[in-house]
Amino acid sequence: MIGGMNKKHIRSFLVVFATLALTACTSLPPDGARVADTCRDLIRRIDLRVASMGVADAAAAQVPGFPYLKTDRFLASFKGELTSGVRDEKAFDEWVERLRSLDRTARRIELRNLGAANIFDTVDDCATRLLAMDRQDPTFRQELMAAVRAPRHYDDLVRAVGLYPLTQWGAAWGFDRWKQDNLGVFDQDPAIWQATEENYFLPVDMSLGDEAVATLIDLSSHNALAIPDLEGSVLTDIAMRYAPVFAVEQGTGADRIGKPVWSDTGTPTTLQADPVVYVRLSHTRFDGEILPQIVYTIWFPERPQDGPFDILGGAMDGVHWRVTLDRRGRPLVYDTFHACGCYHLFFPTSLVTRVRVEEDDDLREEPIVPRQAPDLGNPEPGNEERMIVHIARGSHYVRGLSAGPVGRDGTPLRLVNEMSAPSFGLRSVENDAGQFRSFFSDTGVMSGTDRPEQFILWPMGIESAGAMRQWGTHATAFVGERHADDPFLLDEAFTR
Repeated sequence: MIGGMNKKHIRSFLVVFATLALTACTSLPPDGARVADTCRDLIRRIDLRVASMGVADAAAAQVPGFPYLKTDRFLASFKGELTSGVRDEKAFDEWVERLRSLDRTARRIELRNLGAANIFDTVDDCATRLLAMDRQDPTFRQELMAAVRAPRHYDDLVRAVGLYPLTQWGAAWGFDRWKQDNLGVFDQDPAIWQATEENYFLPVDMSLGDEAVATLIDLSSHNALAIPDLEGSVLTDIAMRYAPVFAVEQGTGADRIGKPVWSDTGTPTTLQADPVVYVRLSHTRFDGEILPQIVYTIWFPERPQDGPFDILGGAMDGVHWRVTLDRRGRPLVYDTFHACGCYHLFFPTSLVTRVRVEEDDDLREEPIVPRQAPDLGNPEPGNEERMIVHIARGSHYVRGLSAGPVGRDGTPLRLVNEMSAPSFGLRSVENDAGQFRSFFSDTGVMSGTDRPEQFILWPMGIESAGAMRQWGTHATAFVGERHADDPFLLDEAFTR
């Protein structure tokens, strides 16, 4: 019966059910079994509806057995410390609250996209009550630690069916060809492209100095897990400080940065009159510390196909540029990859060096370092040099780095914090019909951006290879395994 409901009926059903659930919750003792049963039933029904409507948010993974908690790869990395006793009880409490926060954000997005945002407070109250009641169980900590697992975006069954031990050789050969064809360009002087490039930049009249950034990082880390929580205007100010200039070679309209919007036909496109750079915070582990990473994302309307046999072209094309900062506010490593998870490149600064990893000696894809990042001169706030990221037309490959002043020639970008409500970047965006939708499916794939290469690379076990993906779902190696947000990625490949 519920399966035949339209969105209006679904909303009405959820509102009525949530109201009854809240009434039950407020009229019974807070530790009563009936409260738990009612709340679990409410969350179960909502989860079923979210799944059936395909509006589940894929940024974090549900913790099995704990429907009010989600985890990502970074939070999952604390399991060892919390299990071994290296971290105290306050650290465990902090960790649990962060798992709760991931679930809270996902539910806010899912309910908004379901058309039932008005019951969020009720659902959140139920989830909070369930957590409080479950924490009274002496086995809670042990069971939670056993249940939390880092999300993984490789399908072993698909790899088995695709005879991965054999087909990986073809993918490895193709990757080697790509490196031969594209990495040599980093030996060229980027000045040769200046006449054909459009500079996209964040206008900055005054920016923070390294000491100010270091202070903000330190102040934001005063929590039980020592995680730099750069939020709101602090994140914006620091993002402005390290924002690169995107120097994009111009060929067609496909090479203009824009804001992703819904087209009249319900497919993703970009509004080029509003060029936007999306910014988010991520974290990594390096040399025994937890370090902040500022991620910048730009979007193009498409990667145009270069002929009838081009398997890489298709709608929408995103490029991520990430800056890893040390505790003193200095960039340690820059890296970039496309929103498909492809073409992952690392550019260490002079503060770190690449070390050998196991992948250097076998068939698996190794961390690629085309060159060292140029040093940025003139540290005076407001006049410092910026990293210039040179991007090729059509393919939108990063093809070079240089350093220079921001200047005022080019196209200014508008900064959007994609960690902020209510849209959370592209996770809940209104269309022409007044409905809210995520640009990403419940598995993190951006609708309408499939590439023909998926029919060749499917044995590598990555869903819809080449399609654009949501943050947190980027598998960045076809041969072997690597995730863009693996918190140990830099620690394994670089050293001071």
